[in-house]
Amino acid sequence: MLSRHERDRLAEIESELVSGDPRLAEKFARFDGGRSWGGMRRLLVFLVLVLVALLAVLCLVSGLVLTAIALVLGTAAVAFGVWWHARRKLRE
Repeated sequence: MLSRHERDRLAEIESELVSGDPRLAEKFARFDGGRSWGGMRRLLVFLVLVLVALLAVLCLVSGLVLTAIALVLGTAAVAFGVWWHARRKLRE
């Protein structure tokens, strides 16, 4: 944890960086130093949806029609929920 003096000094250094070289400061502002889970989360949700859809096709081919219908409806509901959540988050 930084002390108040250290935080103030860091803020001064950041403001000097912005005024001295705005392009360099912009590059640092975009770099957060951590991993972005947004893209990874989207990929994982997409992979799960694809796997469930493939399972539904497999159930349909093997004659488990009601199970296949339930999986398709569940997959569609989850996909709609993810889309709706992402849409709401963009509006905020």
